[in-house]
Amino acid sequence: MDQEWIVQPGTDVYGSDGQKIGKVDDIQDGYLVLHKGFFFPKDHYIPFSAIAGHTDDRIDLNVSSEQATNQDWDRVPTTTTTASAGYVDTAPVADTTVAYDNVQTRTDTDNIRVPVVEEELTATTRGVERGAVRVETHVTEREETLSVPVTEERVHVERVAVNREATAADLSEDHATIDVPVYGEEVDMQKRARVVEEVEISKDAVQETRQVGGTVRREDVEVVDTTVTGVDTTTDGSTRRPR
Repeated sequence: MDQEWIVQPGTDVYGSDGQKIGKVDDIQDGYLVLHKGFFFPKDHYIPFSAIAGHTDDRIDLNVSSEQATNQDWDRVPTTTTTASAGYVDTAPVADTTVAYDNVQTRTDTDNIRVPVVEEELTATTRGVERGAVRVETHVTEREETLSVPVTEERVHVERVAVNREATAADLSEDHATIDVPVYGEEVDMQKRARVVEEVEISKDAVQETRQVGGTVRREDVEVVDTTVTGVDTTTDGSTRRPR
């Protein structure tokens, strides 16, 4: 036995993306009728096969709101006789709706609420990479001169006149050649690395205000009074005569 849901006129219909599409205006053979509004420029006939779930206050479709607008659901089905097919229309019998040339005429005496939809512009922020700061080191060469004191020995030869008797030591052959060493200093250079500077890198977050803009849409309601006075009333409170 098929499950039967009670669908009230005015039940909200949502796409699979969570975006509200419209409200149920009527139920026909295998279809939910959504009259034109914010998303639909024409009446749409949503087949029951597109319904993914249903609660007391909303109907969820298995297609997104954008996909719903791109379907051929704005064409009137060939069969429009009332049938349950798992859904029951609970609209009052005295409430009749005649759709002709996009004009609806209601004969009931209940109050009618026409929803006026407008878009609201909101903004969020997300982090993006602006680039990078690169720190590179390069090796350069330069000539450097140091003054280093060194010690060198110098040999001085001086002849001194003497007059004495020669001794055996004076006659020794060991004195034929005498080597006198002479010493000095050589300079050796070494290199050692020293840290002479440090580069510190830090970041600060600076907050600024930017102006962003976008186009939003809004529905305007115009009430045309065709009574004896023949005066049109608009949403801004002004009146005009009908063309």
